[in-house]
Amino acid sequence: MNLQSPGSSYRLLSLLLLPFWLIQALWHGHKQELAQYKSLRFCARKGVSKKPLVWVHSASVGEVEAILPLVRALLDQDEAVLFTSFTASGYKTIRRNFADRVEAGIIPVDFVWFCRRFFHRYPIKLCLLMETELWPELLYQAARNNLPIIQVNARLSRKSLEAPIFIRYLLRRTMEYISLHLTRNDNDRENLIQLGANPQNIKLIGNLKSHKKKSATAPNLIRRDYLLLASSHDGEERMMIDQRPADATKLLIVMAPRHPTRSKAIQQQLAGLGVNYAVRSQSQAISTETEVYLADTLGELKALMAHARVVVMGGSFDQTGGHNLIEPASLGCTIITGPSDSNIRDDIELLGNGKGIIQVSSMFECWQKINTLLNNPDQTRALGNHAQQTIGDDLFWMRHPASASATNLACRGHELVEEVQDDL
Repeated sequence: MNLQSPGSSYRLLSLLLLPFWLIQALWHGHKQELAQYKSLRFCARKGVSKKPLVWVHSASVGEVEAILPLVRALLDQDEAVLFTSFTASGYKTIRRNFADRVEAGIIPVDFVWFCRRFFHRYPIKLCLLMETELWPELLYQAARNNLPIIQVNARLSRKSLEAPIFIRYLLRRTMEYISLHLTRNDNDRENLIQLGANPQNIKLIGNLKSHKKKSATAPNLIRRDYLLLASSHDGEERMMIDQRPADATKLLIVMAPRHPTRSKAIQQQLAGLGVNYAVRSQSQAISTETEVYLADTLGELKALMAHARVVVMGGSFDQTGGHNLIEPASLGCTIITGPSDSNIRDDIELLGNGKGIIQVSSMFECWQKINTLLNNPDQTRALGNHAQQTIGDDLFWMRHPASASATNLACRGHELVEEVQDDL
């Protein structure tokens, strides 16, 4: 294959941005209290594995958790795995789930010297990238080393298709390095083709996130009835408080921000609004007067979802496009999501708006629905039961072949490696 590099313009830009990237890496590691973040992010450590590695990469916590079944399947088949993330929180999630069973790391800064060093240090044989992690220099160096690159849950947003011409040029060039795109649906496939991906290198397999094993009963962390605002983004916490009706002030709201590093900013906001709140990371107790409990920790979202009376999914009342609905559905949660849905339209269609999930057009309508649900426990249970049955029904996988393929992807990691290598 006649590979073209990302180009002198991008390499010059990456050189100019290098000081900012390195400062950001130091600051991010300091905030996350991860001392080794500096060495992990700047350049690869010397790998300890003598065996060829399957490199699995996910951006952050949500993507790391989504690809966990595939990584476990690879390990069960005695594959050696290098598992990287873009963020310190993602790295911590990898370590928490696998300890020393995988080589955990953080991808290097996308600068030519660091990327070359990364592939020099690790004996990689196959690259599996989760969703939209398209780093031009890193993937060029992978392809230059004749490594097959597979994009799992491959997708591109409409925003990417409407980006400035230089960005679209970089994305198009980067996709030339990818051997196989495993897409969730026809819309993702068309977006990839529109940006220049080879249709022959695209396979429709469904959403990897659509297959979740039922979890054991999650611990109840909170001894009061509560409403959960899950994976919220900047502005959504204030929106929920500002539009809270007067008769809902006694209802405990648990806020689990998408990025716990925003905790101090959220606390300042709550204090300015005169809200009585407690903070989980500070081990503050919940009293009868507590209005908001700020769950600014990692790894506890599933437990918080499992016992919430209603789960309001964040990232859907701003421009984010929503977050994964499959996990709360698999737990039998009563779910409300907002109008921003570019990332979750398939999930909404699958669960059924008004059957297994409720989509609202505003936070005002959200509070109206919350009030209705809390006063109608039968309807609340019916929504949660429908969602859980849809995800857990064994016949579901037979009725939805694309999602069945996603199940196979999660359960047959070793076979995926062998099949793709044979195809290539």
